[in-house]
Amino acid sequence: MIPPPFEYRAPESLPETLALLREHGDEARLMAGGQSLLPMLKLRLVRPAVIVDIGRLQELDGIREEANTVRLGALVTERTLERKLEQRLPLLSEAAASIGDIHIRNLGTLGGTLCQADPSGDLAPAALALEATLTAQSTDGSRAIAAHEFFSGPFDTCLADDEMVTGVEVPAADPESVRGHGYIKLARRAGDYAVVGAAALVSLGPDGSCRDGRVALCAVGPTAFLCEAAGRSLQGTRLTDADLAEAADLAGNEADPVSDVHASAEYRRAMTPVVVNRALTRARERARASHAQRP
Repeated sequence: MIPPPFEYRAPESLPETLALLREHGDEARLMAGGQSLLPMLKLRLVRPAVIVDIGRLQELDGIREEANTVRLGALVTERTLERKLEQRLPLLSEAAASIGDIHIRNLGTLGGTLCQADPSGDLAPAALALEATLTAQSTDGSRAIAAHEFFSGPFDTCLADDEMVTGVEVPAADPESVRGHGYIKLARRAGDYAVVGAAALVSLGPDGSCRDGRVALCAVGPTAFLCEAAGRSLQGTRLTDADLAEAADLAGNEADPVSDVHASAEYRRAMTPVVVNRALTRARERARASHAQRP
């Protein structure tokens, strides 16, 4: 299908981009990799008057690893996340690797994927579990937005019409803890959007007990969300099978799915604790393996 007509702008700098957003407001849409926007244009799901192509903004690309933080540019591709963060942020790397195929991941970007706010998107639950912070910028300045405050509804965020995400910051793990991660999604085919998706993160203290646990879900609510009760239930436990099952049930209680062509709400609700349990089990086994290797 041919997309509707629009004005195309390709700014060369961030200030020029922000000025265009200020000028055109909700009539403008940003395009980075185009993996989400172009299909929506062709299906007439969106009809912006102006497309602002930010693919030339090199200042929004790149990864900076610091002692306590990993700073990711909004234009870092999903393929780069997959390949470059296996050691420092393996949960984000694993979630990125589950997106589409390699051609999509070579074009799709971190900022674009998060701003798409697809309830079934893979990166959002990883960002939530990792307690990521997004940096939004406009001509009026910048502000930091916690990931759990960023998603406001299906395909909607808390960004103002003249704001754009320029980067994402992820805090590093506590050096005294050993962390394990797991991202599991149920999908019709490899690379498809999740029918149910779960990101799990657990941290073990020196005695092997759980210092911190986090579970985030996608595809079972209007947005991806953090299951706080499930995470709290893991703290101080030995992460036994019973502990994981209890946390998975608590996460399942928070699911509020809808039916679509891929799965019924009842099926999604029934499968949520199963997928969470698998993600937590993977996270536990990885954490225990790392803990056993410590001197």
